[in-house]
Amino acid sequence: MGAKIVGNLACQQNSYLYDLQTRVISCVEVAPSKADTKRTKKNKGKGLKPNLTPDGTEEELWEIECEDSVLFPEGGGQPTDHGTLTTADEPHLPIPITTIHRHGLRAVLFSPRPLTPGTVVTQHVDTRRRMDHMQQHTGQHLLSAIMDTYPGLETLGWGMGPSIVGDNVVAGDNIPNMNYVELGRKPTDDEISEIQGKCNQLIMQNKPITVSTPHDAIKDWLPSDYDKDSGIVRVITIEDVDENPCCGTHLTQTSHIGLILLHHTQPIRGTNTRLFFSCGSRAVTLATSSLRATRALSATLSSSPAPSELHARATQVTNSLRDAIRSKRKLETEVASYLAARVVQDKLTWIHRADVGLDFLMDVAAAVPLGSLPDALLLAAGSTAEGGSVLIVGNDADRVQSVASKAVATVKTLKGGGKGARWQGKVQAWEKGNIDALEQIAKESVLN
Repeated sequence: MGAKIVGNLACQQNSYLYDLQTRVISCVEVAPSKADTKRTKKNKGKGLKPNLTPDGTEEELWEIECEDSVLFPEGGGQPTDHGTLTTADEPHLPIPITTIHRHGLRAVLFSPRPLTPGTVVTQHVDTRRRMDHMQQHTGQHLLSAIMDTYPGLETLGWGMGPSIVGDNVVAGDNIPNMNYVELGRKPTDDEISEIQGKCNQLIMQNKPITVSTPHDAIKDWLPSDYDKDSGIVRVITIEDVDENPCCGTHLTQTSHIGLILLHHTQPIRGTNTRLFFSCGSRAVTLATSSLRATRALSATLSSSPAPSELHARATQVTNSLRDAIRSKRKLETEVASYLAARVVQDKLTWIHRADVGLDFLMDVAAAVPLGSLPDALLLAAGSTAEGGSVLIVGNDADRVQSVASKAVATVKTLKGGGKGARWQGKVQAWEKGNIDALEQIAKESVLN
């Protein structure tokens, strides 16, 4: 018996089928790079970085083809399913499958273990990931159908954000990835609100969603490597709303989408704009995390969580911070001028301040009149494990480079460079005794 072709796979016949017993018909070892899941138009067909085992070696992989597949191969803007293969002989050793590709009309599973042709296997789908993909994909069909009724808001392309859920995945504090549709122009805030409302109204109406395979379907949109004569064109119909060809797995009714939330826009090129959105459980998780973040931010800023008040408070705090930074910079400039005068009057060769950065050191050096610098002036900033900066300037290039060499030899985390009478570097972390050692180097430079 031959394999079922893509378009007539078990996962496409019944998107809610999560387990399937089938038979292996071929198993071929392949180069790991062929199984890379990042198969964009840009990198398709190119040799890509292979998966590595914990010891750093390339993971061995086999292309497995079965008589049928409940595991969906990447396509139609929808990522590959994840799942497992188990055999009757080793039901306790499921084989993880995280990459399924479409090769022409064939669905090919990439396995870290070989299986003998003829072996009966049970395919199991990662149900949470599948449902997440279906909610996003069917939600996109509904969203695009509504947006197509607005002038200039026809969907030019779309992208599904990578899923962070799975049967064995603990999301933790991870924020769900948003999807996007690319549009010819930026929608107004009123349009976004209206479109979101219309989408969720149709979700509540529980419109049926069906799949048909008409023989007279237009095939111009099919991928170039898909056999248009032997292949199957699937049309996804949302009753009274939309008809669209698509190979992906879809929900059977709009209520299973749950909800659609429209987020922000992003200009990309010309007038084209991306509108970000999320659907179903992904939208709920995203909204929940956003509300928690808003509450935490409002507490930090001593503000109401109301958007307008929170924005006003954040603006006020930002402006106050900007003013404080400006005042601090002004004071640092004044202190730098004072220290520069001391360099001339007291013939200082060493300056250190724990509470400044490289800009301050450069201000001091710049404020010393030309010709008034010592042979070598060593300046340092910071004193904690967070590190700091070192600047060495002077009238004697050889002395400056000599002091720099001694400083690098003394402070293990100091890295930098320079030529002539100027050298600057960064200290990754100050260690105990570093500051005193640099001061001693500066003092010795006067004596040598």
